[in-house]
Amino acid sequence: MARQKTKGQKVSPKNLLYFITVVIIAVVAYFVGKGNISSDFFKDIFKGSDKAAVAVETTVHFIDVGQGDCTLVYSDGEAMLIDAGEKDCGLIVADYLDSLGITKLKFVVGTHPHSDHIGGLSYIVENYDVETVILPKVPDDMTPTTQTYEDLLEAVSAKGLKLHAARDEVMELGTSSIEFFEPVGDYSDLNDYSVCIKVIHGENSFLITGDTEEEAEENLVKRARNSLEAKVLKLGHHGSKTASSVTLLDAVNPRYAVISCGSGNKYGHPNEETLERVEKYADYIFRTDIQGTIIFESDGEGLNVVDQTGKNLLE
Repeated sequence: MARQKTKGQKVSPKNLLYFITVVIIAVVAYFVGKGNISSDFFKDIFKGSDKAAVAVETTVHFIDVGQGDCTLVYSDGEAMLIDAGEKDCGLIVADYLDSLGITKLKFVVGTHPHSDHIGGLSYIVENYDVETVILPKVPDDMTPTTQTYEDLLEAVSAKGLKLHAARDEVMELGTSSIEFFEPVGDYSDLNDYSVCIKVIHGENSFLITGDTEEEAEENLVKRARNSLEAKVLKLGHHGSKTASSVTLLDAVNPRYAVISCGSGNKYGHPNEETLERVEKYADYIFRTDIQGTIIFESDGEGLNVVDQTGKNLLE
């Protein structure tokens, strides 16, 4: 027979904690239902902080190419280059690859065919051992006729490579998984045809969105929301006002944000309203126009953030 509590018997700390937890959950659930608290309330509370990475296996480099984009992912001896800034940045990116001893690129990705993203890629394709070149498919009437785009196509052809059209798929890079999101929808701006890429290494993940803006972000969230949560978000379109919408930020819920832009650029990137939006989600915002090249080091659990000199950017 179960023992009955006598009058005045103390409630155990464990039972008291359980009771308090149940009450808190009930109260929060009530206000979430009323719309007074975000459904991401608990997710925000339990973000926590990262311990330091020790046995680094994967590094993600947001390379400073001024007012442009360039990201290098290096995982267990395999490399992927995403964009390479304007044409004159090809040598800058090459010097960076050489400094790391990288001679082969498993994937070269142009997020979309604007010169500040693909300009330097022709030099990279010409001068490195490249396995696969990935570009998004865009409508025929929006296919660029610029010299920059033609140079890239000629470099790909000269190396005997075929373009791989970006589509929804997962590929492996060293000890990391790379998830590609094909741009879906009809848009009037090439920015919205950017291929989005998620890098996953253990508990650490990075979402890179090219120049994707609000309309394409909403379409991406509608079809892939459950796949978009990431610890690190590289803001779309250099931190412009028309990118990094609340819709995307809610889905990604980043702890770290990275902005690739040039110092004193004429576009006013990053936009102040965008920074204010992102500050409500991310604990840290890094900018190439301030910190220069920003490097994330992952061992699958811990995470370090350093600049090109090795300085800890989290201190």
